[in-house]
Amino acid sequence: MVSKPTKIMFAISDTGGGHRSAAASIIAALDKELSIQSTIVDFLRTTNFPGLRKAPEIYDYCSKNHVWLNNLFFKKTNSINRIKALTRIVYFQSRYSIKQAIANSKPDAVVAVHPLVIGLLHQTRKASRGTWPIIAVVTDLVTIHASWATPGADVYLVPTQDAFQSLIQYGIPYSQIIYTGFPVHPKFRDFPISKQQACGELGIKNDAFTILLTGGGVGAGNMREWVHTLKAQCPDKQILVITGNNKELYNEIKKSNFHFNGLHVYGFVDNMEKLMAASDVIVSKAGPGTLMEGVTMKKPLIVTEAVGIQETGNIDFITKNQLGYHCPTPKEACKRINQIANSVSYGNLTYKDVSAINGSQNIADIILDTMNAAVAANPSMQSHEKQIFIGA
Repeated sequence: MVSKPTKIMFAISDTGGGHRSAAASIIAALDKELSIQSTIVDFLRTTNFPGLRKAPEIYDYCSKNHVWLNNLFFKKTNSINRIKALTRIVYFQSRYSIKQAIANSKPDAVVAVHPLVIGLLHQTRKASRGTWPIIAVVTDLVTIHASWATPGADVYLVPTQDAFQSLIQYGIPYSQIIYTGFPVHPKFRDFPISKQQACGELGIKNDAFTILLTGGGVGAGNMREWVHTLKAQCPDKQILVITGNNKELYNEIKKSNFHFNGLHVYGFVDNMEKLMAASDVIVSKAGPGTLMEGVTMKKPLIVTEAVGIQETGNIDFITKNQLGYHCPTPKEACKRINQIANSVSYGNLTYKDVSAINGSQNIADIILDTMNAAVAANPSMQSHEKQIFIGA
């Protein structure tokens, strides 16, 4: 008799690219387990709740044009009691849609990779008498919104000691929090080729000092000004620009008045590890995913700005741990880049304490352990699909 595969649902929201990227990184670490079947669900969309079902579009628009609106939402909802109240409202209005999303996946475990889904999952499990464990994976490094501490998850996995302390201050029991490191995709840790090989495969010069400039999945930040200044003050450097899903920015930078021989422009990419391998320095906003990927590949980082309050602590994390530099203006960044290019070493940068932590594998192992413990405690999970939705 062939046993059924174990099903894991990753509940996210595509607000930016970081949550899906983190989920994909954990799934890649789980892939060696042949009996695991993983799915990613944009859980806020499945609610069909006004505003939440369009959360990705709203977030992208605000990140590019009105960051203050994202910050206002952060401030107004940054309270456990407010998050609980909002969760109750959304669940009451959207419970049938949410239950259907769970029913479609029939999960043996649910991994919450977005803070706003934790409470909704807890309410659903409670109402439907489910036994599947909820594992919350925190993807912010330092500035932790109260929603990450929504009660109801069985375990909370955090990327830093700062995040660990924040959850304790919010009231999550010490025994439910585990420091795992950040979920970076295994391909960044195991990337086998040199800069010269990466440049050759990308079709770019392999003997030029190369700058990788990225604004994250939505192409946030004033990247036009950055390209202009880099072109003017780092004229002998090769520049790789990633605009993400920002097609308007991509088309604008591709115009002739921006373009020069050393400039290469990319939209949304799935080979970031190769682009990083080809680069000598990475210039990025303070998004945790890109920063931790760069740290894993031991590339010097120049952090430009925080796009939203949730990214502010990431700048201090990078500088405090000597993983890179904070350069809020293009002129400052160019000065630092030229210093790095003209020096034998990168100064006092160190990577061993952070880059050695295999966050994705640690998280994958804990997910499996949590599921095994849940099955041992609830043998009926073997036939959970028959009893999850009693009375639904």
